[in-house]
Amino acid sequence: MNWPLLLIPLLLVSQHASALPEAEIQRYIDEAIKAGGGEVVIPPGVHMIERGLVLKDAKKLRLIGLDAEETVLKLPPVAYAVASGVSEAGALSIAVKTQRGFKPGMRLKIEADGETDSFTKKPRPYHLAVVKTAENDAIQLEAPLKFPVPDGTMIRHEDAPNLIEIRGASEEVHLDKLTLDGGRVESDPPIRGHAQLCAIFAAGVYSYEKGPTGPQVKKLRISRCFIQNCHGRGIALYSVESAEIDGCTIRDTSDEAIDFDHFTVKSIATHNHIARSLTGVELNDAKDCLVAGNDFRECGTGINLWRWCKQPGLNEGNIIAQNVFESTKGNAVQIATGTKGNTIVQNEITGSGKNGIILSGEGQIVKANRITSSGMKAIAVNEGKHDVVE
Repeated sequence: MNWPLLLIPLLLVSQHASALPEAEIQRYIDEAIKAGGGEVVIPPGVHMIERGLVLKDAKKLRLIGLDAEETVLKLPPVAYAVASGVSEAGALSIAVKTQRGFKPGMRLKIEADGETDSFTKKPRPYHLAVVKTAENDAIQLEAPLKFPVPDGTMIRHEDAPNLIEIRGASEEVHLDKLTLDGGRVESDPPIRGHAQLCAIFAAGVYSYEKGPTGPQVKKLRISRCFIQNCHGRGIALYSVESAEIDGCTIRDTSDEAIDFDHFTVKSIATHNHIARSLTGVELNDAKDCLVAGNDFRECGTGINLWRWCKQPGLNEGNIIAQNVFESTKGNAVQIATGTKGNTIVQNEITGSGKNGIILSGEGQIVKANRITSSGMKAIAVNEGKHDVVE
């Protein structure tokens, strides 16, 4: 494809280029979107991204670094606090053991039981408050707490950004040769950002009950990127069609390295190198996706396929093939209840802490996998009838 070129000024393109302001990078992205497409080239340097870059309704847009190792987009240190003692409902402050990065007006995500969720009918695992002032040992609130905060509760920024967000009716967006750093360091507490603090978060419009309710993000391609140190996912796709993730290195993520989530279809992850992540690849309500030729090293779980939404036809027709798994702490491949007709073939699994492959659901096809030195079974069946050849 011939991409129109929107090049950040050449005087900045050198091995020792200065960091660009986030607003300037966003301006070039916005100009390319307005022009109907183009190529935005980011020069070498460590470019701090505090609010998150947003690509909305982007068409035929390529965001590329001149050198994958030298062109770094990076989130600042995560804002968080840990509660000290119990703060009861109605309190106007939360005592904390430690606090970093909170400012007046920020919304707090307090990771303790809150109001009942309309979908699950269970308490949500968080509730919200707004910072009035933040001190080393206490956070003063603008309004009384609606729910209690137990001792040790993790408190985060409700509006914490993702490095790059792709939204709306975006199509044919290509991210290439970038290092995306989530800012996580070894001394940070365990934080699972879920849909926040991701390197790349792409989402069409959907609801749990109705499925896709608006345009899906289509034909997203992510290639030759280094993704590291994320509190959230490395790459998270929600209601995305025909995405390709190829030739990337993803390491040290607190959540999933790659996430094919609600209503993502016909998408592939191939030839990626994934290390030290909670889960290598997750498929949740995904259909007709391919995960092939990747290697997984020292992850918690290699690949996790499971169901959340209730629409028929989800979690079917996915193929997991020719991957290499080494030293997962848990199962190398786990297939959950509510899934059907997925294929797991020709994978090489060594040294899984639990099972090589564990199966639930119905009609999974498991053939020609090479499994050695599992902590439990090579292939375990929890439920259902499957076509299994050990």
